[in-house]
Amino acid sequence: MTDLSVYEFSRKEQILFFSCLAAAGLVISYLMYRNILFSAVIIPFAGKIKGFVTDSIIKNRRRRYMTEFKDFLFMASTAIGAGRSMKDAISESIPSLLNIYGKKSILAADLTIAYGRMETGGENDVSVLRDLADASGLEDVKDFVTVYSICKTTGASLISALGKAAGVIMEKMSIDREIDEIVRRKEGEGLVIFAMPALIILFLNLTAPDYIAPLYETAAGRVIMTAVLASNIGIYAMIQRITNVEI
Repeated sequence: MTDLSVYEFSRKEQILFFSCLAAAGLVISYLMYRNILFSAVIIPFAGKIKGFVTDSIIKNRRRRYMTEFKDFLFMASTAIGAGRSMKDAISESIPSLLNIYGKKSILAADLTIAYGRMETGGENDVSVLRDLADASGLEDVKDFVTVYSICKTTGASLISALGKAAGVIMEKMSIDREIDEIVRRKEGEGLVIFAMPALIILFLNLTAPDYIAPLYETAAGRVIMTAVLASNIGIYAMIQRITNVEI
């Protein structure tokens, strides 16, 4: 089962990340100091930057997983309504998920493992689904497994429970999309503020290099440039903190 709380970079992703990091370090170093040797200052921040990228990937993977899980609930509801068991519903939903989301579907891979454990290992469907929910770390998935377990134990209508669970997830996803749109707009406004100092420095370098030369040639100028760079990092961190909204 896939643990959505962690993500390991592949070799290709590692190469791409460090290549982009090196390129960014060279650009910043030359723009702020006119000396590519200063690009080494980005090395201490490599772990922090990688952590930020990893968190973004994890967030996107969780969002994609919930979209797939919502579709799975509708598929399972249809199959169970036709008299199929949960094991059969899982088996029938896997090809559909692969057709919709492709071979990169996280949920399809997890359901394949879950079906194998039930079919080959003879494990109880509730315990297998609980393992899937625990691995995902998503409250909606855990709530579904709890509801399914109660319905199976008490004999309550599983079809109704699946429909309501899918409806709740869809409503939450709709609210999430609305919040994302607002956050993106605010992030865009913040990034304009974040990029403005660099754009001004670039503009002065292109149009009035003599005017800005003291900032590169004197110790005081380098201190000012360092302060500008530090301020920019602080601004970006503040933007991320403000726009980090979860529901």
